[in-house]
Amino acid sequence: MAKPSLTLSFLLLFFILALSSTFFQVNSLRGKVGGRQKIEDVKTNKEVQELGKYCVSEVNKSLKKYNQQKGNGNGGPIIFTSVVEAEKQVVSGIKYYLKISAISSSSGFPKIYDAVVVVKPWVHSKPRQLLNFSPSPPTDTK
Repeated sequence: MAKPSLTLSFLLLFFILALSSTFFQVNSLRGKVGGRQKIEDVKTNKEVQELGKYCVSEVNKSLKKYNQQKGNGNGGPIIFTSVVEAEKQVVSGIKYYLKISAISSSSGFPKIYDAVVVVKPWVHSKPRQLLNFSPSPPTDTK
């Protein structure tokens, strides 16, 4: 039978190794765990641009349904131009925060919209889900 002090030493050694392993894994992730990370080269990132198109498509579907229910033709579709900024965050999937440039068909002028979409590739029925889409607040350029 092992001495209690020997067993305690093994437990202490195991705890220290487990703790240091976790510390090195977290520090190697570059940034805060679960924090947002800026996506570089957004204009050439095909996945991000496709997500922007998806967001606009989903909004246009909702606008069409709304207009049919209300029986009016106001609020025509918006036309995707490009994603101009993007960040991602690891959650149960990947959450993307997108700034999308799109043209309002009613005014003909481009606007910037903020969109939040979650991608869960393992969910086959609905791997992407649009959580939010709204006009981006104006930025102060002083």
